[in-house]
Amino acid sequence: MAHAMEMPTVSDLQQAVRQIEKPGWVHDIEVVEDLDADGELAVWVWIVVGSEMPGQQDAQPVLAGLRQRIRGLLSEEAPGLWAYIRIREQS
Repeated sequence: MAHAMEMPTVSDLQQAVRQIEKPGWVHDIEVVEDLDADGELAVWVWIVVGSEMPGQQDAQPVLAGLRQRIRGLLSEEAPGLWAYIRIREQS
């Protein structure tokens, strides 16, 4: 008899993404549940950057690689889960 795979909690996903290697100017990676534009519950991943982030030309490829690693980890941990990955400055 096949067992359904249990989906990880947001807390589990938070712990997992925080283990991903990141540059020093990325201060945190936050995982939260919130509503998307359609009012559906979704997972949002916030890459929190500091003021010491380099210019766009240098930061963009690093952030693209980080997004790719986050998507890869999430697809392993929670297959089929769609996460919105965004960047914000540290408050």
